[in-house]
Amino acid sequence: MFYYDIVLPLALAKPLTYTSSTELITGSRVIVQVRNAYYTGIVWQQAKEISPDIKYLPIKEIVDDSQLMPDSILKLAAWLSDYYHTPIGVSLFAMFPGALDVIIQLELRLTENTDYSSLEPKTVALLKILDNQLWTPIKKFKEKFSGTGFYLLLEELEAGYFLEIKRSFDKKIKKKIANYVIKKPIAELPVLTPKQLELYEYICQTGEELPLSIIATKFTYSLVKALRTKKLIDIEPREVLPTDSLFPKQRNPQYLEPTLEQKEAIQVLSSALLEQKFKPFLLYGITGSGKTEVYIQTIKKTLAEGKTALMLVPEISLTPQMVERFYNAFGVNIAILHSHLNDRQRWQQWQNIRKGQSRIVIGARSAIFAPLQNIGIIIVDEEHENSYKQDTAPRYNGRDLAVMRAYLEKAVIVLGSATPSLESWHNTHNHKYTLLKLTKRPGSFKLPAVQIVDMKNMTDKGLFSPQLIKLIDDRLKKKQQIILFQNRRGHSSFIQCLKCGLLLKCPNCDISLNYHSFNDTMICHYCGLVKQVPRKCPDCGGFLFNYGAPGTQQIEEQLRIIFPQAHILRMDSDTTSGTSSYQNMFDRMKSGAIDILLGTQMISKGLDFPNVTLVGVISADVGLSFPDFRAGEATFQLLTQVAGRSGRGEIAGDVIIQTYNPTHYAITCAMQQDFPAFADIELTDRETLHYAPFYRLARIIFTAENEKFLIQSLNQNKPLFQKINNSFSNDDLFLIGPAPAPLTKIKKKFRYHIFIKARNNQIINKAVSLLQTHLKLPNAIKLTIDIDPQNML
Repeated sequence: MFYYDIVLPLALAKPLTYTSSTELITGSRVIVQVRNAYYTGIVWQQAKEISPDIKYLPIKEIVDDSQLMPDSILKLAAWLSDYYHTPIGVSLFAMFPGALDVIIQLELRLTENTDYSSLEPKTVALLKILDNQLWTPIKKFKEKFSGTGFYLLLEELEAGYFLEIKRSFDKKIKKKIANYVIKKPIAELPVLTPKQLELYEYICQTGEELPLSIIATKFTYSLVKALRTKKLIDIEPREVLPTDSLFPKQRNPQYLEPTLEQKEAIQVLSSALLEQKFKPFLLYGITGSGKTEVYIQTIKKTLAEGKTALMLVPEISLTPQMVERFYNAFGVNIAILHSHLNDRQRWQQWQNIRKGQSRIVIGARSAIFAPLQNIGIIIVDEEHENSYKQDTAPRYNGRDLAVMRAYLEKAVIVLGSATPSLESWHNTHNHKYTLLKLTKRPGSFKLPAVQIVDMKNMTDKGLFSPQLIKLIDDRLKKKQQIILFQNRRGHSSFIQCLKCGLLLKCPNCDISLNYHSFNDTMICHYCGLVKQVPRKCPDCGGFLFNYGAPGTQQIEEQLRIIFPQAHILRMDSDTTSGTSSYQNMFDRMKSGAIDILLGTQMISKGLDFPNVTLVGVISADVGLSFPDFRAGEATFQLLTQVAGRSGRGEIAGDVIIQTYNPTHYAITCAMQQDFPAFADIELTDRETLHYAPFYRLARIIFTAENEKFLIQSLNQNKPLFQKINNSFSNDDLFLIGPAPAPLTKIKKKFRYHIFIKARNNQIINKAVSLLQTHLKLPNAIKLTIDIDPQNML
């Protein structure tokens, strides 16, 4: 008998142990029972400790006869669980596509045992539903059962040989099946009606077989049935293979001669590949300096060495453009993984990777879990992006997981950005990472000319400065393209009564509702509540309202008034719900069908359109006043990235930055695209205030429906918070709080938090573990642990 620890998709402290009569493979799937339910589990390891006092349940079914995931992924799951303080089951199953989970299907039938004398009358009545020849779905059987203990009764009836149970396992992603009409060989054509003859001739002209669904658009099913009766055709189910392609229709291979700086970077990375050791690099390159070409050339070297490559991008909007560049360079030897794939597409891509049919993977943060073998290089493009941070459990950072996976795979990792995170930049100073630089754009391409416009001095307090309007008009006349950036969606940030000052708030979140002009509604961007705009103030009855800072909807309305002939496309989360939204934008911008692309941060990075010669930032101040120590860094990154979309072709570009804080260092450094200068200022402040990258952070959020109850519970734990704070040497750890979160109420629940700052990972992990072990909270209070938080709200 073998004993195995099985990881389940449940928030359990550790794996559960089960028995097996056969030896199992680590990383394979099994079906096990937990109480009255069945789950897909992953074989984690052979159990190290077996208690003679415990009766271990047997594994119900073995799903796989081979390892599902490489050992490096299992090790990565263990690290993720430990570092982010997340149950191993939650961590491991976050790495799998949903199709890998199997659902148990039970069917029942009677045995030949008809001696029911030992059974209760209601049990006998239940058994009479069944037949001893036909299998009956468990659902039909359970419908006639009342009370509790249903699954226990099934086991007892099975043990007493009163019924048989057939356990089958149906995968979530089933084969797509369609009925096909198959033409049969005949010696002589029978007599047919004119309509029957028309159908038969149609089938003969089309081929030997075709989908019934196509015939149904032209002919009635009675005609098809008639031909089948006359033995001219058969109707058979056939598997339909996916035909949707994730690649462009045409491939256009290109060769770009690398610049001297690019050649140097490629040479350094190629040499590191040959060492077959973990080597981390930060590729700092100004916008438009050709980082992607360095990635492509280095991946070519990787493939030549017989290795595979993994490429992460932060936004789905960047995927179409990156896929096109990589498709032109490598063909279909690519797998694509991101959240806009449907289940079937994701499953197909995952299988291609696992079988070794795709040696290059491109995707968003979850692509770091791709089952690639023999990885030579991992690349994280725009490594500074906070979209690499998962906001639900497990709350991992894709960039940091990429570094850890490269370590486990003994691979080269490249973190690339024009505006690196200060954590990565600091790691080059303490020699954890090797710094590579691209300081120039290729050929004659120059950085755009940037102009800061002080909106305080504008006599006309409109959305657009005269400088911006003049340049937009100039580019439209020249048939050149424009990108306008405003990091706020909707029409206005709030609605306020001018008479009594009432701010219309979300009752669920205690935050101002955003006005959306499209359907004259107010929307909460946190819980999704939608309310119609009132005709008058609910407090004083006033009819006049003040509207807050402009969002992309209001800007679009003004643009259509000022430039009625321009073709304008707005890109924000209100307009990009469709799976093809990003691809459509990319295609239309590339073809020149769009004159002005207006959007939020989803258009601020990575996009490369040579005909864009003007970028306008409507309000550079959005985000600067956020209660977040990274507010300045985020502003600098956004402004630098969006400015870098201009002048990426032969024509020189311009950038207009409108602001009410023209002297703020985040804005002035972004104007000059001077990241080192910005980093020097910001790092000095961070070190003084004990923030990252000098200290590691953890944010613990407490959530409950009753604020008074929440405060009382936290006050009872204050001695524990103080004890943890005093358990470490001076300056090694700071525990701050508990205090109300900046967004104190979201979705009808109140939120308080504490911050832990620690000098290193070991200290912060020890502090959080102490907190988890000794914290005493009622079940009504939810605890959320966020290690290395990106969101402070």
